Amino acid sequence: MLKKAINLKMIMIYTKIDKMVDLIKIKSRSFSDIASELNLLPEIVEFVFRNLEAEGIVQINYPPVGSPHVVLLKNLDEPSEETPKNADDSYEFVVNGIDTKVYIYRDAERRPFYHVFYQHPAPYTRVFLRSLENQIANDIPLDTSYFLTPERMQAYLPEIYGKIKQRLSNYFSENLDYLAGYLFINMYGMKELEILMGDDSLEEISVNTANIPIAVYHRKYGWMKTNFSFEDEEEIANVASQIARRVGQQINIADPVLDAFLTTGDRATATLFPASTKGNTITIRKFAREPWTVTKFISNHTLSVEMAALLWQAVHYEMNVLATGGTASGKTSLLNIMMQLIPPYQRIVSIEETRELALPEHVWNWVPLLVRETGPSIESERVKITMSDLLKTSLRMRPDRIVLGEVRSPDEAKVLFDAMHTGHSVSTTFHADSANQLLKRMLEPPFAIHSTEVESIHLVVVQHRDRRRNLRRTFEVSEITPGIEGSLTANRLYIWRPRTDKFEAINKPRRYIEDINVYTGMTEREIYDDLEERKSVLDWMVRHNYYDISQISEIAKAYYSTPDILFESVSKDKPMEGVPHVKHEPVALTPINIPETKFTGMAGIVGPTVQKQMPAGVLQSSHKAKPVSVERIPEVDFSASHILKELTKEIELEKQKKKSKHSKKK
Repeated sequence: MLKKAINLKMIMIYTKIDKMVDLIKIKSRSFSDIASELNLLPEIVEFVFRNLEAEGIVQINYPPVGSPHVVLLKNLDEPSEETPKNADDSYEFVVNGIDTKVYIYRDAERRPFYHVFYQHPAPYTRVFLRSLENQIANDIPLDTSYFLTPERMQAYLPEIYGKIKQRLSNYFSENLDYLAGYLFINMYGMKELEILMGDDSLEEISVNTANIPIAVYHRKYGWMKTNFSFEDEEEIANVASQIARRVGQQINIADPVLDAFLTTGDRATATLFPASTKGNTITIRKFAREPWTVTKFISNHTLSVEMAALLWQAVHYEMNVLATGGTASGKTSLLNIMMQLIPPYQRIVSIEETRELALPEHVWNWVPLLVRETGPSIESERVKITMSDLLKTSLRMRPDRIVLGEVRSPDEAKVLFDAMHTGHSVSTTFHADSANQLLKRMLEPPFAIHSTEVESIHLVVVQHRDRRRNLRRTFEVSEITPGIEGSLTANRLYIWRPRTDKFEAINKPRRYIEDINVYTGMTEREIYDDLEERKSVLDWMVRHNYYDISQISEIAKAYYSTPDILFESVSKDKPMEGVPHVKHEPVALTPINIPETKFTGMAGIVGPTVQKQMPAGVLQSSHKAKPVSVERIPEVDFSASHILKELTKEIELEKQKKKSKHSKKK
């Protein structure tokens, strides 16, 4: 997204088409008079007015003697939009050469409203461009071979744009690039949705029929109405068809549902009547243009530095980690930041429905595989490629770890545990609001997976979206521990407290420490020392504003290859040589008023990394919580007999508590 200053007075583009019409507003004129005054060829003037006559804008009169005269029939003067006086926020961007400015203010409902001013042709130029659409479409026939794959279609689009620009050069000499881009997005793009797609602050764009405004989900303000809307249901259906054609699919009355991934990585879902009873719909979930990183998560207070260090250690020592949560809670983003910390010498195979993983450059030995559903094809019948098929293929590639995009069905869950039991480290995302809910869903129908299989999961990280305050937080980090007679329990290690917006350390890891000890030989003291080292590195990265994925890549590579150089920079608190300088913009944060409560200051509560009244768009250095000294960590017996004794004691205590409560009631 390119940013530049925008003069709102120039937001509407006037061309010689509008000047031609301005001349006949005063009195009727001949083609030759207009051509002479505007220094144009008479043939061009005649062609323009014939097109405008076909659109009902003008009338051409042919007198018995002399040249034809043009009379204006319809005045298209548009009232200029006023800039909001009391806007809460405003910013600018350029998309497809179109200057755009966004104002966000409170509407009559006292809700944030998203108002867009964008550069568009003046009324008569717009009508003339619309009159050319059928002629241009006939001159630029789309070869059916370009619809075979999204890549071929995407490669053909610049050629279409070039042909449109060449055609418009016959009538325009100024603003040619912009006019060609405007006509291109209206004929072969998504019309005004293309303008919204250029705003990197938006996560979701939703068209809920033509009767109501287009809605957007903003990173900072949540759901908002916009000043955009479609004219009718047919226009929505046409845009949905354009989206389908770009990815080699189709949507119509017989097949009224489209679920497609654009070549940009964005996900588009469309429904037509009667599948959607109120009318046609389009929903686009945008893919982050700048990938999230672990330091952005820490600075944005999505998770604490202690939790990030634990996840980094788990990824390093090849634990099986599941990122869970609700829709749009940040599961895939969390999976991304974990995978960015993978050692550079490992081979990774990812299996996804769409390319959502964005791994840094140091992870060079990476093979991304994509699932393919069946569907129509012009050349031949497409063969369905399932997640199971790709897993079997990946095992022949000798991977060190396997990453699955998302597990939704029992078949995909079977793939997940098959991958774990082949001796590979596996990470994925799953829909569950807590670690306990994950266990219930896995163990009970329809998944009905045996507990010995589910036991392969080491850590569960739960993401949560607070819809009231528009926050995303890592709600819980838990380990899965085996219990008596094959039962499984979730041992909570960290939890987020919504009232104070703080992360609290609940329990010490048991199985996690034992597994690392078994497979690496590290003692408990060494494991905690290792966590402290990683925390110091993460704190140092935040202090030096290392937020870009290229910077994360360089530091991760140094951690595994040249740790002495890295830790020297950390100990001296100075930038490390070789880390690229990236000019970044602050992460947009929502101001949070954290109340002073009696819980603040309790032992085990980790302070937030943002200030109490933090202004939006300002990054703050991470607040480092006081670490627990190694001497204070008690030695723990991880033998099976000891764990069984402890669990038996806990069960007996619970029974005694229930008995005492029952006797008190009596």
